[in-house]
Amino acid sequence: MQKYILFIITTALLAGYSTVTAASPLVTANVPLDSRYYGYIDKLEGMGYIKDMPTGTRPYSRLDMAKWLLEAQQQAQTKPMPGYLKNHYEEMRADLDEEMAYLQEASKNYGSNIKLRAVEARLAYGDMLQNAYRYHKGINASWQPLNRNNNGYRYGDGINIIGKAEIAGSLNKDLALSLTPRFSYDKDQHGDASIEEGYVKTHLGVWGIELGKQAVQWGKSPFAMSNNATPQTMLKLNLLEPHTFDNGFLKFLGKANVNVFYSRLEGNRIEKAHAAGMANWNSEKNHAGLLGVRVDIVPTDNLSLGLERVSMFKSLNKHWILGDNAESDDQWNDIGGIDLRYRFPGVQLYGSLYGEDQAGGFPCEHARSVGVYFPQLFGGDGSWDLRMELSDTNNVWYSHWTLVNGWTYKDDILGDAMGKNTRKYYGSINHYLANGDRIGLEYTDMDMDRAAARNPRVHEVRLTYAKKLNKSLYLDSVLGYAKIKNADYTSGRSDSSKLVAVGLRWEY
Repeated sequence: MQKYILFIITTALLAGYSTVTAASPLVTANVPLDSRYYGYIDKLEGMGYIKDMPTGTRPYSRLDMAKWLLEAQQQAQTKPMPGYLKNHYEEMRADLDEEMAYLQEASKNYGSNIKLRAVEARLAYGDMLQNAYRYHKGINASWQPLNRNNNGYRYGDGINIIGKAEIAGSLNKDLALSLTPRFSYDKDQHGDASIEEGYVKTHLGVWGIELGKQAVQWGKSPFAMSNNATPQTMLKLNLLEPHTFDNGFLKFLGKANVNVFYSRLEGNRIEKAHAAGMANWNSEKNHAGLLGVRVDIVPTDNLSLGLERVSMFKSLNKHWILGDNAESDDQWNDIGGIDLRYRFPGVQLYGSLYGEDQAGGFPCEHARSVGVYFPQLFGGDGSWDLRMELSDTNNVWYSHWTLVNGWTYKDDILGDAMGKNTRKYYGSINHYLANGDRIGLEYTDMDMDRAAARNPRVHEVRLTYAKKLNKSLYLDSVLGYAKIKNADYTSGRSDSSKLVAVGLRWEY
């Protein structure tokens, strides 16, 4: 994996060195990964209102979103937006007006704006024969039908009541913070109160620095890092604005950004492995480290590339720097690879190739994905869109012979909940009504752990509906059904799960 690592490190150093003298940009809070704004940005971009292609590293900051809105606003002067898209734009503009004003005003005035930004209440009913299913051999975690990428939250059987608030903003142009408390109740877990996310964000020159608890998603198909598990407390470093290679031999790279984070996993990993009866349980490490490096490159307006390496480790040494494991003393587990996206007129193609180990200096034990997005499925107004994806992992993914709990945190996989040796098919179709309402249908098929006898096969269907009720109140709802064949690796066992959820979000 040496060449891959050297490419990342070299690009990161060049980007950092070239930007130390640049003006310090505004520091703003990030937009949470579960925000509807991400769907809005994807749609604006797919419809041609955003030429500056967003990268595959999320969350985006409020300032990033404001820049894209200004670009969409300019494009709309010669290409009027259809009604539903205009509604989405106006929703975002009302929330991001201070950041947009900062970008437009020469005085750059930006005062304190920390406030209660939203309150959410959700009522859900789950009809589940089993609340969670364990992965097989080598992954000490579980998964729940109809519920992935939900910051580690699990629905209980029966009635679930969930509430949370978002408090975020900037104290001044150099310091921002965010806090998201959450309360939930169900008959299985009873009441629970926690801080879902909470962090402070500042900068050193053009480098943004974040410390706190936050969910991240790296890549369109996030094999290494996603919001499937509980958000971790981490230290993050990134360029607040991409560096542009205007000249020199790296001009062909266009624009590049660097993201680095460090965190520590839970402190009971040895006890968990022992309780699960895992072989080599005493080789596990409490508070194992997690270090990630990702470089996003945008060579042209229509192409984006991402390269990343994430390491779960007991300790780091020269072998880690060179990218070759010490056979007799394996101290870490790597996931690394490349993802790319290309934008054609009317269609976007994206894919990724990752490795869960290395051989001969390159990633091996591959996982791969490919996807296609049609933002204007019928006609030119984009009122219908379609997305289709295929993902595939091999038999060693998310497991390790030394860090025996595997690529997990608090009983969830850090990356894709599909697990090892799984082929996943996903499709979604959305219809946007003129007033901005959205009706969506999703289908997921997972052939899980294919090397195992009596392996599970999961079929899920989700019907979603989102509506703006008034100026500051939004509704979203989901109706889901899942069928699990060979559930819990039991031959002939066929389980089903049902989920009905309705959520309200008040924005201030």
